[in-house]
Amino acid sequence: MRVSTQVRLVHWSFTAATVLLAVDAALSEAALLHLNRQHFRMIAEAQVVQVHADLFSSLAVAVVSVVVLAAIAVFMRRRSNKVRVAVWIAAPIIALTTLCFLVGGPEWAVAPTGGEPAPLLAEYKEAVPSWYTAPHGVAGLVAVALLLFVSAFMFRADVGEYYAEGAYDDSRPYKSWVDRTGGP
Repeated sequence: MRVSTQVRLVHWSFTAATVLLAVDAALSEAALLHLNRQHFRMIAEAQVVQVHADLFSSLAVAVVSVVVLAAIAVFMRRRSNKVRVAVWIAAPIIALTTLCFLVGGPEWAVAPTGGEPAPLLAEYKEAVPSWYTAPHGVAGLVAVALLLFVSAFMFRADVGEYYAEGAYDDSRPYKSWVDRTGGP
């Protein structure tokens, strides 16, 4: 695969992860607005506060992640090793943070134990709506997978040469360092 194709693959994967996290932020904001419009009678106040805190935390993490990833994505096509290092640092940290907020989401605050009456179960379902949980989980997991892919792919020697300032020239065919040096 040509180096320019590899760089495009990395760039578009990184951009897709950024878009998915933006979708996740929008979902979290919509769920937070939905929660604020509800008037619960049976759910304990502490549970509602916990759901609100979890939704707000997911929103904050997604928004900060989108801003950081978008800033890196703007510079990602430039041939600078600083961009590569920024991806190595930011992508795994954001992936881990996103995973933590997926695992510890607001669903746990209103998880039924099995002995609840039907009206309380209905309020639980309204506190964290089903239109939020599945897309939030899928968008987050796919974004995490893309970020980890990009982070690992940036370790490739030929991609590293692209980001080493001035080392890669698009006009000539790529030869690996093994071919250029006579190899081991």
